[in-house]
Amino acid sequence: MPEHREDTPHRDNNDTIRLLQINLNKSEKAHLDIINDRSCQDYDVILIQEPYTTTFNAIRTPTNFRPVFPAHRIESQDQIRSVIWVSRKMDTNNWAALDIPETNDITGIQLKGLYGSLSIFNIYNNALTPETKLSFVIIFTIILI
Repeated sequence: MPEHREDTPHRDNNDTIRLLQINLNKSEKAHLDIINDRSCQDYDVILIQEPYTTTFNAIRTPTNFRPVFPAHRIESQDQIRSVIWVSRKMDTNNWAALDIPETNDITGIQLKGLYGSLSIFNIYNNALTPETKLSFVIIFTIILI
């Protein structure tokens, strides 16, 4: 009989971080496929661009991940085009969501470990609009200052 674990152990290995980045193109099928794909459990962080949103603008998240949504999503009715899923195996004392102001297109997290601090940004870049480049420059100027 296969062994069944109720709780997920925290990762002790801070040497490697397994990332997956994917654009779901707002497809419900693609979104459900990634949620139900067992190989996704091998990742520590999944960066999603253009997630599928339900009728109520909710974004489904796999049960073994914690979602990081844009901080601006509550104040804005704009489409959410960036979300990060962080594995529940990652100790919550070793990472934090970053506050990216005035956009639903960028999310960020900062990891802490033996390597120091590592900031990871998930950026939806609509190359068809000139505003994208300008907002990117403004946001990163604010963060780096």
